[in-house]
Amino acid sequence: MADFRRIFHYHLGLTLLSVFPAVVVLLSTKHFYLSVAVILLVNLSGLFRSHLLLSLSFHILKPLAGILGEEGFAPEEMIIYMGTQNALRRNRGIVPPDRILLLLPHCLQNHNCGRRITFNPGNCVRCGECPMGSLLDLADRKGVKIAVATGGTLARRHIRELKPLTVVAVACPRDLGQGMLDAYPVAVVGVKNSRPMGDCLDTIVDVKALEDMIDRFAAIR
Repeated sequence: MADFRRIFHYHLGLTLLSVFPAVVVLLSTKHFYLSVAVILLVNLSGLFRSHLLLSLSFHILKPLAGILGEEGFAPEEMIIYMGTQNALRRNRGIVPPDRILLLLPHCLQNHNCGRRITFNPGNCVRCGECPMGSLLDLADRKGVKIAVATGGTLARRHIRELKPLTVVAVACPRDLGQGMLDAYPVAVVGVKNSRPMGDCLDTIVDVKALEDMIDRFAAIR
């Protein structure tokens, strides 16, 4: 049901996007059915789920986020779901592990920890006080790259410098939605973190879910 809702939101954005050209067609031709055809054509083109249409739908829906549900992050949830599906369709089972980047938010690190890991995750001593140790173990075991970002600017820098074919990104819905759009044309799958202490503080993530996602992309060696 959740998947259907996100697809519905995507096409709702496309429908709203097509209203203006449909009105122009109606006023210039006086043919109601031609204006309806414009709306239908835009939605039919949306079946290809191109980056451009995903981005346009996202920005059309963003002002309506508060009334669409999903705790005010309906447009972001739509991008997380559909962007992940696009990435799976493009790269499933074909990516060398060393071309997969596990991109993590700094808020997974215990806020009392004095180890600086944003530019060198290896500074983590894997003490078990936060998920970072388990995530580093996962990266070592799977042979994937790992990076930690404090925000969108650093995340884009990591992607630019490490040149992955696929990114498995962890973040809150707010950062994931826009970040997945910004990373294009790199394929990004989004895994939401849990925020029991609130935003940006001692967040957690399902390590097994991340491992399963990496396995879906990694080429068999």
